[in-house]
This record gives sequence, structure tokens and C-alpha cells, in this order.
Amino acid sequence: MDTPTLNRIHNKDKTLESVCKQVLRENSFYNQSELRRSLIEHGFEGISQSTVSRLLCQLGVIKVANSVGKKVYCLAPESSPIRFNSSIASQIDSIQHNKAMVVVKTKPGSAQLIARLIDFDTNASILASIAGDDTVLVIPQDVDNIEQCKAAVFNILDFN
Repeated sequence: MDTPTLNRIHNKDKTLESVCKQVLRENSFYNQSELRRSLIEHGFEGISQSTVSRLLCQLGVIKVANSVGKKVYCLAPESSPIRFNSSIASQIDSIQHNKAMVVVKTKPGSAQLIARLIDFDTNASILASIAGDDTVLVIPQDVDNIEQCKAAVFNILDFN
């Protein structure tokens, strides 16, 4: 099913795409069957598993570890406004610097998502980020402004 076809499937005034984005923002789904059931509950009775799979690809949905380490579906930053909820903040253990770079310590498996969020937000004080499994190195544009870079990371990640 192509994009125009997916967009024509609707429930009253809402498209399948918009409802899928909404339920992904509001709930945690561990598999496509759970998401399919939710879409059926929202009025999309005839939706098939293959349609759900194509929809997830179209929306750029990724799987991310939640606060208890289980992988759940999540909208990628490019397909939705970046909004942080407790599940993202709970993946960050600490943010520190050593006067040369900012180090973000995360839960195992979360570093690449956090780096992607940092890279997606263009901030003049950040040159680049590099992610491992549980560590993100954020390289400042200028080491003399490391505090500004650290503040930008805190702001981007909405970390308190």
C-alpha cells in the first residue's frame, strides 16, 4: 500500500497516519500486533499486519529501550516534533564535561538515540556527537565555551 493509499484510510476526520502518531506518542507498544489492536480500537477495523508494518516504515518509527529496558516503538525525531517524556529523561544517568568535551552517560543501548536527538537540534556551540552503547561524547565547537556546550546539551535533552 503506497503513501496516498495509507493517507486515504481514515476514521471520520483523522487519517491512519495521524492516529498512529498519536497512539505512539501516548502509549508503549512492544510489537506490531499491540499497535494493530490499538488502531482497530480507534476505528480502523480492516487494518492488516502488513499495513501496520508499511505504516511504521513510512513514519520512520524506531524501537528504543524504555525505562525498564524493553524495546518499544517510538517516532523518530524527523517524523515528529521533539518532545521529551519521562521515558527519554530516564535513559540519561549523567551529563558532565572535562573541559574538552561533554559526556552523556545513558542506560545501556540508549546512547545512539540520545546522540541522534543532540545532532537533530542544530546548536552553534556543538560541533558533533559520537555515540557508543551507553556513552555519548559531545564535542564543542570551541573548548573555551565548554559550559555553553554543556548548557546546550542540558537544554536539548531537557535534563534537570
